[in-house]
Amino acid sequence: MTKTELHNLIKMDKMQCETFEINCLLAEHEHTVIRPPPYHPDLNPIEKIWGIVKTRIAAENVTFKLRDIQQLAEQNFVTVTMEEWTAVCRHVKVVEEEYMSSEHEMDNIMERIIINTNDDDDDNDDNDDMSESTISCDDDDDDIQGVGPIVSDRE
Repeated sequence: MTKTELHNLIKMDKMQCETFEINCLLAEHEHTVIRPPPYHPDLNPIEKIWGIVKTRIAAENVTFKLRDIQQLAEQNFVTVTMEEWTAVCRHVKVVEEEYMSSEHEMDNIMERIIINTNDDDDDNDDNDDMSESTISCDDDDDDIQGVGPIVSDRE
């Protein structure tokens, strides 16, 4: 399938997300809400803040009792500063820009990768070599680890 076909398939099967009042309010003012992928540490600032809080809890936790951990969590969430939030959000913006700047390059790499999902097994082990193409994995730093472009044997 092409990317467009896969995207259309995803859109067809994807559950409709909840409509929040804030989305409606923003839409009235011609704004669109774009949510980051859940639990994605690079693109979701709260994941970085969780990391900060968990590090503090780990340093302060001496009893290992759930009640004490909950109290430490509440105390440490309150102590997260505006400067920490600003730094985390600034970092996420840098990562977003890096992803966006490399998107075209990644698309080019992905276009060269062919994944065969055909389960046809002839029980013919004599012809294990790929007759039409083989995967070439040279030591080029631009290649993805263990994946290379399709190179024709007929060249």
